[in-house]
Amino acid sequence: MHPSDQRTLLLPLQHPSTTPLGGHLTAPKASSAPETPVHEKPDAMSLTPPLTPLRSDIVRSTASSDLGRIEQDTQRVVGLKTSDAIVDFGMSLTPTADEMLSWQKIVPRPCTKRYQRQGPTSSDQELGRGAWSTVFRAACLQFQPSTTPTPPTSPGSSPSKPTVNQLLAVKVAARRDAHDILYQEARILTYLHSSAYASRYLVPFHGYDIASRSLVMDAVPLNLDTHAKSCLKTARLNFTTRTMFDPVCGAREWKAFATQLINGLAFLHSRSCIHGDIKPANILLRPNGDDPPEAYTALYCDFSSSRISSGDSRNDEDRSQQLTALTPEFTSPEVFTSLYSTSAVATMASDVYALGVTLVVAAIGTSPYAGASMEMQKLGMAREGRVLEFAGQGEQGTRVMRGRIVEQCLKGALEKSIENRSTVGQWKRDVDAVFDNSMRLNKM
Repeated sequence: MHPSDQRTLLLPLQHPSTTPLGGHLTAPKASSAPETPVHEKPDAMSLTPPLTPLRSDIVRSTASSDLGRIEQDTQRVVGLKTSDAIVDFGMSLTPTADEMLSWQKIVPRPCTKRYQRQGPTSSDQELGRGAWSTVFRAACLQFQPSTTPTPPTSPGSSPSKPTVNQLLAVKVAARRDAHDILYQEARILTYLHSSAYASRYLVPFHGYDIASRSLVMDAVPLNLDTHAKSCLKTARLNFTTRTMFDPVCGAREWKAFATQLINGLAFLHSRSCIHGDIKPANILLRPNGDDPPEAYTALYCDFSSSRISSGDSRNDEDRSQQLTALTPEFTSPEVFTSLYSTSAVATMASDVYALGVTLVVAAIGTSPYAGASMEMQKLGMAREGRVLEFAGQGEQGTRVMRGRIVEQCLKGALEKSIENRSTVGQWKRDVDAVFDNSMRLNKM
């Protein structure tokens, strides 16, 4: 969740206490979040070399009287384990009764890290802002005993000094009615990270800070939206008849993103998780070092619109968690249609469609509806479900031309009809076949 011009629409639900904010009606998801008081966190002092001495009141320690109970509850969850057997991510799995019981008993993993926000002001600390929350940059602190002789310490003081060993992202509610949504997101992340495969596809999750009711994760500052726009600027400067058919980020990098993200979506769906808000701003790019085969690893983040499905149908009718927010440019036609009813809900099929649009943006560096002169016109184009057609009419249309790599890889995922749209397993097999054939023909 990072700054972006992809506007998220907050959806009104049947909730008597709903109040408008910024012209949008909103309502929280139902959850079992405990009614703990909200503790305001004082602004932290900045960390500068040498380290500024820390006041105890600005270092966030997550220990609480509930920590032991929550750890015990987490260990008692049926089926919760640190590693799984190899899963065929091409399958859309029906959860067993034990697996659903496992999910229903999940409580958020408690965060035991101590951290401090970085930057002298809130704006300097902010990594991103979304519909329900704000993400702040923080430093994970590790306290080590001081080796320098010091005078006797006063009662309550600590002779240890902090060192920063990791950068973190702390996600806090931007409004009071978002606390339940963040609690539910923490449950989902705890459930997903019970699999050893989660670290390959998701931003690492360190737990739920009970005292401040916030989520603590790895800090990954770069997202796919920002990266695609940067690549577009470079591609415009280097536009030639040789490069005009390649994605703006390059064929090799786009192929890596497509493979990583489709595999990641297959993992989510194999765990019966529907993301609900896939878009470039919710894909973070972690650098892979100085000289790796791929420069970045694409990771999913922001599960505030996610849910755990009770069945394997792509058109899941489980209405226990309605949509609370959506981004129109990445919304599938059937979800647009369901907005006229009282049961709008994301499905596995709408996840596939949203990822297809996301990969179009990664290929052309901008919205497929960039030719629209007004937001209402863009919304109307998105409803029509003709993403590749509209993208092909834009400035970078040659990059999604029919018969080329991008179009071949995405056409099944972007079918307007849900009956004709590929499942993530089918999509994965089709993309693998396209890449294999392309390598043989030496076109990439």
